[in-house]
Amino acid sequence: MKAKNYGEASKYVDEERISGEIAKSLTDVLVAKYTKKFAEDPFPFTESRIELLQKMAPRFDGWAQVGMQNAIRLLLSGNGILTGSTGFEVIDVHNFSGLHVVRSEVHGEEADVTVSGLPQPNPFGLTEVRVRMSRVPGTRYWRIEQVPDATPIFQKYFGG
Repeated sequence: MKAKNYGEASKYVDEERISGEIAKSLTDVLVAKYTKKFAEDPFPFTESRIELLQKMAPRFDGWAQVGMQNAIRLLLSGNGILTGSTGFEVIDVHNFSGLHVVRSEVHGEEADVTVSGLPQPNPFGLTEVRVRMSRVPGTRYWRIEQVPDATPIFQKYFGG
């Protein structure tokens, strides 16, 4: 899809499910990392800090989900912040035209697809990503439903 039309592009991406799963992966990795860090340090109130961290996790998860939904919407709309056209270079992304499928396994109405050609550099050092897709009922189109490998990516990036 080459048009920078969020309304059209959003038909092919389950933003809510993807952002929810990625946010949960990020939250789980960070909570595990800091729970371990708090448990290993010599400071007082270790149990209280771990308890507070556990209580804050759902709130962080909600914030992360909103952030992921916004990032997906920016990406689907061709927004200049993510495409590099505004000069903002947190991610050096000129466009996503280099994306291409390198593997796919179709099982009825679902498919696991590995996409390569991710913009470089990117904060996670990814060259490819696996997505789970399902067929849009009554059409020949497919919809991205899930990014199942988010947890290992966050573990590697955050040292979790």
